[in-house]
Amino acid sequence: MNKNDFLVFAEEENNISIINSLESSWSILIVDDDDEVHTVTKLALHDFTFDNKSLNLVSAYSEKEAKEKLLENNDFAFILLDIVMESNDAGLKIIDYIRNELNNHLIRIIIRTGQPGYAPELEIINLYDINDYKEKTELTSTKLYTTTRTALSQYKQLSELENKKDEIYHNLITDSITNLYSRAKLYNDLNELDKIGLMLIDIDSFSTINNAYGYSVGDTILISIANILKKEIPETSFIYRIESDNFILLFQNKNDEYLLNIALRIKNILVKNPFKIEDLTLFINISIGIANYPNDHLLQKSEMAINASREKQDNKIEFYSENLDSIKTINNNLFWSKKLTKAIDSNNIVAYFQPIVDCKTKKIVKYETLVRLIFEDIIYTPIHFLGAARNAGLLTKITKIVFEQACKIFSKNELEFSVNITDHDLMDKNFTHTLMEYCEKYKIKTTRVSLEILEEASISKNIQAINSLKELKKLGFLLSIDDFGVEYSNFSQLKHLDIDIVKIDGSFIKDINTNKNSQYITESILLYTKHIEVKTIAEFVHSEEIFNEINNLGIDYAQGYFFGKPKISLVEND
Repeated sequence: MNKNDFLVFAEEENNISIINSLESSWSILIVDDDDEVHTVTKLALHDFTFDNKSLNLVSAYSEKEAKEKLLENNDFAFILLDIVMESNDAGLKIIDYIRNELNNHLIRIIIRTGQPGYAPELEIINLYDINDYKEKTELTSTKLYTTTRTALSQYKQLSELENKKDEIYHNLITDSITNLYSRAKLYNDLNELDKIGLMLIDIDSFSTINNAYGYSVGDTILISIANILKKEIPETSFIYRIESDNFILLFQNKNDEYLLNIALRIKNILVKNPFKIEDLTLFINISIGIANYPNDHLLQKSEMAINASREKQDNKIEFYSENLDSIKTINNNLFWSKKLTKAIDSNNIVAYFQPIVDCKTKKIVKYETLVRLIFEDIIYTPIHFLGAARNAGLLTKITKIVFEQACKIFSKNELEFSVNITDHDLMDKNFTHTLMEYCEKYKIKTTRVSLEILEEASISKNIQAINSLKELKKLGFLLSIDDFGVEYSNFSQLKHLDIDIVKIDGSFIKDINTNKNSQYITESILLYTKHIEVKTIAEFVHSEEIFNEINNLGIDYAQGYFFGKPKISLVEND
């Protein structure tokens, strides 16, 4: 090697100062078994700065020493590396150690070899993330400057990307308000951990606090709860906030008794001690749901347990169990939803008809259309499947099926008939159009049809439902309120809706001859309906005594087993 072709420097003192502050410098590792290479490299880069930071040049003379230096400091910006030292592949082993054992993919690697035949350039660059590959003869002072600047620039960019990635990951797994773990971290841990017990803590009516005092007060309470959980529950480091007012604790290998004691401790601390925020003193209440291994889907099942816990008035702590009422409801909905789908597909949703008589003449003047489900030759009433139909979004489909069957039956006579409709039906923008299509198809006058409103929730403030009722009324349909006097059907509905008929709930009729309260309620309903000229129907008329009682009170129509049970065909008048 011609010394003039290598590195040419001005003379400098042999004492190279060591940079004391590593934070203000770039750490560079020089690995070579030739002492002269270290000397000339340090001299060449003595005054080098990049991004207002100087270099901290560290020397290693063998594979072993290089690995020790890398183990001590894994933050080197780049390494100037000889390949052939104590062995022909010593440098390659160092590269493998950096990338695969230390798992360091940030440090830039510059191979500087005097024996290129021992390390084919393309093979090395393709196998590892190599910044540059130079022969010592071509790495002059100028090229060393350029190579160093390029390596540091790439290292800085990669470091910034890595820091950004770490920041993004931190934000992903951390709740911004409480600094607890987030829902994303919970999902990851549920997949990674074994034999987990999950405890869900829900603050009751937390939205009321936010609405009454503002979100800053609500956030202060959340932060206080987070601090309490971290301090008082040292048994776990797995604490999460996953919703506005939901906290999660995870425990491994703990039995139900242990988890119950933890839940009681948490409830005692959070409920009995007030939260003092400036001049405010606020108390909270909580519900706790617990799902322990060997259950799966722990979060979902803890939420089911929470729902069950809210029905309790004492400690409001509930473990998930297949015997919970909410689980039975879910299983029942799944059971009936499948049956409903099959029944609809196989035309086994069937209309039944119960007669309604004129109290003055005792003659059948109309019928109520009722729905039945036939499955495996068994006939089921709506009490079995109505809730499942509502949850499955099948109510309106069933209403339309029953309405068409009724139109087909009553196209053969001039009797009036009623069909039950729900608030779900009234939210369907095509519902009115569909009813009119069936009336036209079977030549049914709309004035013969009474639509009995079954309410899951009050419709008096539901604009879409009210508009649908107004449209139906304009088309000539009669409107009736079913089960009047209970749930959402009350006097306020008569004020807001243009009703033709009120069907008095059967709970007031069935014992009206023996229960004075039932009689008083019925008399109050009649007093109002007569003033506004609305007709009345009494349900559950099951005996002559009941009929005589309602007839004497002046109720217009009667319906019940005394006159006929629901049947698939119409009952003829005597």
